[in-house]
Parts: sequence; C-alpha cells; structure tokens
Amino acid sequence: MAKDPQHTDTPLQVTGEHGPSARLLVRNVVPSQADGLPLVVVHGAGVDSSFYDGLVARMPSRRTIAYDRRGCGQSSDALDGDWSLDAQARDLASVIRAAGGRADVVAHSLGAVVALRLLERAPQLFRRLVAYEPPIFCGLDPNDEVFANIARARKALARHRSSTALYLTTQRESIGEPVVPYSERELQCRERNMQTSFSRETWAFDYAPDYDAIRGSGVPVLLCIGRQSDSTYHARNLDFLCQGLGAEPVVMPGGHNGPRDYPGEVAGAILDWLR
Repeated sequence: MAKDPQHTDTPLQVTGEHGPSARLLVRNVVPSQADGLPLVVVHGAGVDSSFYDGLVARMPSRRTIAYDRRGCGQSSDALDGDWSLDAQARDLASVIRAAGGRADVVAHSLGAVVALRLLERAPQLFRRLVAYEPPIFCGLDPNDEVFANIARARKALARHRSSTALYLTTQRESIGEPVVPYSERELQCRERNMQTSFSRETWAFDYAPDYDAIRGSGVPVLLCIGRQSDSTYHARNLDFLCQGLGAEPVVMPGGHNGPRDYPGEVAGAILDWLR
C-alpha cells in the first residue's frame, strides 16, 4: 500500500538587493514516490496558497510546492518595502531553487503574471509553464468596464468591506459564486489578502509581456481560459496574450477560478500536458 504524502510547512527567507526582503510560508506535499520534477503552484490576487488545496490533493504522484506570496496568507509583508513585480519574481525564483533548481510551474491570474516575468528573466528555472488567465491589462481598451469595477472595489476595501470588494471582483466579472464553499483556511486571511492585492499589487496594470523573451526561452507555455470566462475581461486579456505569442488557449471547465472550483478536471488536463 502506498504511503500518504508528507505535508510540511516551512519558512523561506528571500534576500533582496539590500538584505532580507520577505519570509515566505512554503507548503510541500511529497509523495512516497514522486514523478518528475517538482510542481510549483502560484496563486493570484486576493487569495493565498489555500486556493490550490483541492488541485494539489488531486495530483498525488507529484511533489507539489505551494507558497503564500508576500503580503498574503502566512507570509510576511515586504520586509524591505519592495512590493514590485520583480520582487515577486525573485520570490518565485527562490521557491524553485529551494525545491531543486528547476520545476514545472502552474500559475493562476496575477500569479501567472509573476511567472511570466520570471520566465522572461530566468527561463532555466522552468521546464514547462501553465498560465491560467493572466491579467494583461495593457492590452485592454482604457475605457474597458473592468477599470471602473476595480475602482469601486478599492473604495469598498478602503471602508474595510472585504465582502463587498470580493463581490465586486467576482460577480461583476462573471467569476460567479464558488462551486465549493470556502474552507476555513481560505477565509482565515481573506481580509489581508485582498488589502495586499488592491494596495500593493498595482504593478499588474503596467505589466507588458516581453514576447521575444518568452518565445525565445524555449519553455513550452500552456495558456488556459475557463469556459465561463468567454465574455469577460479575462478573455480579452488572454486574446491579447495569445496574439503576441502566436498561441491558442486551452479551454478549461468553469470560470476564472476553475482550478479551485473544478480541481479534478483541471488537474487531469494539466497533468496530461505536463507529461
């Protein structure tokens, strides 16, 4: 009989240009006999690594590493005050190096922007990358309704109404209600996660993909979109990215939060591609 995977939570110190930059909580799930390279998962905005609990549970043959990005979950704030996209990319690089130096990466939403930036800078850390609906705002019309919606959500969060902000960022963008109720672990740091997203991660609006670097990396990239995201800004974002990379997206079940809401089906599709 196969032994149950071992679960360990460990702190990881990340060093920046001027000393300690962040202290990350890293969750390792190690099966008794792991297949392939480590699989690192990167969560998006307003959540933490608990977003991937269901997905990781359905990948029992892979060693998986999920971490709370700086300012989220159980990880520290930016110890050096650096909340930039490049700092986030350094965090991911540190996680991959600590896991062995090269990995498959699955990244969702804003986490996919972090992964794309690291791929541009250090492709040797990747074997393959799955990018699930990365928000490429620079490709949107400045009058796109999503920008007004984000402004409303920020005002709600400034009044400490995280539930209102969450509603605005889900219902108005057709993410919809969670298929599975939120777990206690998901709710534990929700207020902090959302505050970090809306106040510290505005770099998302300025990110422009370096298409030459991504294509020239030699790393296969799978671009994914949820079936229910078809009429949302997530689809408009991905269209822009697909045009730049000359790629076709793979349609996954559910909407923007498909990896959380449909973990079995999404895990199966991802594992098939990673083989």
